Amino acid sequence: MIVTPSMSHHTAPADTQIRYANALTGLAAGDAWGYQVEFTSYARMPAYPVAPPSGRWWVISDDTQMTLALHWALAEVTDFADIETVTDAVTRQFLLWQVDPDNTRAPGRTCMTSLHNLRAGARWYDTDGAVESAGCGAVMRLVPTAFAPQPYWLGLTALQAVITHKHPRAVVPALLLADTTRHAPEYRGRFLEHALTTAAQIYNGTSGWTEDPYLRDVLAPITGDVSSYLVEGFNDGTADILTAAAGRLDQLRPLPPAEFGDPCVGIGEGWESASAIALALLVADLATTSDNDGTAAALTGPDALSWASTSNGDSDSIACIAGGLIGSAHPEKDYWAAAGLTPTFEPRYAEEIAAAASRLPADAATD
Repeated sequence: MIVTPSMSHHTAPADTQIRYANALTGLAAGDAWGYQVEFTSYARMPAYPVAPPSGRWWVISDDTQMTLALHWALAEVTDFADIETVTDAVTRQFLLWQVDPDNTRAPGRTCMTSLHNLRAGARWYDTDGAVESAGCGAVMRLVPTAFAPQPYWLGLTALQAVITHKHPRAVVPALLLADTTRHAPEYRGRFLEHALTTAAQIYNGTSGWTEDPYLRDVLAPITGDVSSYLVEGFNDGTADILTAAAGRLDQLRPLPPAEFGDPCVGIGEGWESASAIALALLVADLATTSDNDGTAAALTGPDALSWASTSNGDSDSIACIAGGLIGSAHPEKDYWAAAGLTPTFEPRYAEEIAAAASRLPADAATD
């Protein structure tokens, strides 16, 4: 399938490369921080908040592994308008990850089942293709698509989601997170507010997403009505979860961080896409508020990763998503190092992260 979007390509701003590098560093750091305690209940956390990894290496999980796989998939595509070629590239990189000897770090059941089906010859939209799941695998890895060129980023975000998670409640949170990540400097301290505004636009029929030609063509195999599909993605709790997170944000703003408690209270545990992004937006809002109103943020970037990891839920995914979002909000070179965070990743992943961070994944398609 070849589509020609009506929107023209816009050259990325000069600071986009720096933001992308900060996002990759932040997501990998958050992933490693939370991975230490991924299946530890809040009541059994070793400390409040959880300390950064203390071993020789910061060990990342499937969240960072799949993010890098998505980066390399986009980097090898020269024409994003060819949806079949992009689908094949992403699927191929995900399948390489599936059989990688390092894929022993609690990979998601939905991702593994969907990829098993695709390896057997199914297409993602077949009945026996991608799983009809709303799990957080659809949102944990999407930073590369959030930084893709203007006509394509929205549809590419949906595509990377549906290849393993084709439920609307996986796809819509992915679109919300990619939108917030892409425009993070503009909405610092107001990420949840922006997500709720976007949700309202979907509901009242004023969202431009419903007319996005590339998104429409990506979703064509499963729906001819993008508007209804997006609305369905907000039903069954997604909008309620975002609203609950916004209410929690108001409660936490006046409190000292020592009294924040479990991030998951009243929101969810992050195992599914909606609560994962709501928790990450909450954390990122508390870490970036000062950029807008001149007051001190409740949390520094590193403190935010620490608190996100100290959760009763999917600690590595929550901290990973929050780290990517916080990093993407900062166009200052080496933001994390300036904030006092210099993680030492395993050599393989340190090299991969550095290589990915040195060039936007879409550069090959826009040279």
